[in-house]
Amino acid sequence: LRAYDWPGNVRELENLIERLAVLCDGHTVSVNELPDYIRANNAATNLTPEVSSIPDEGIDFNSLVNEFEVKLISLALEKTKGNKKAAAKLLNLNRTTLVEKIKKKGLAAAVEIIKTKNS
Repeated sequence: LRAYDWPGNVRELENLIERLAVLCDGHTVSVNELPDYIRANNAATNLTPEVSSIPDEGIDFNSLVNEFEVKLISLALEKTKGNKKAAAKLLNLNRTTLVEKIKKKGLAAAVEIIKTKNS
């Protein structure tokens, strides 16, 4: 909600909150229940997997973190057309750290495809 510009000012926010209070079940509003125009405005919403609670059987933490890292690295490489130095800068990582993560996660082939596609 903070990332949205709210061109309708406080009235727009008030109307949205009232609508969500009526339409949503339970005490918590999930990101998926927000209108598309608000979700589309927030890049972080599109990146982070939604975990609103941990089931009794638990979650695979390492798998979720790995999935998130792969997505971030892939997006950065796409944005920089495969330029590892620029991608590392976008992710606020050292280039060598990014290169190691690319190797560990098996993304080297994806980097080459991105480079070829953008040549």
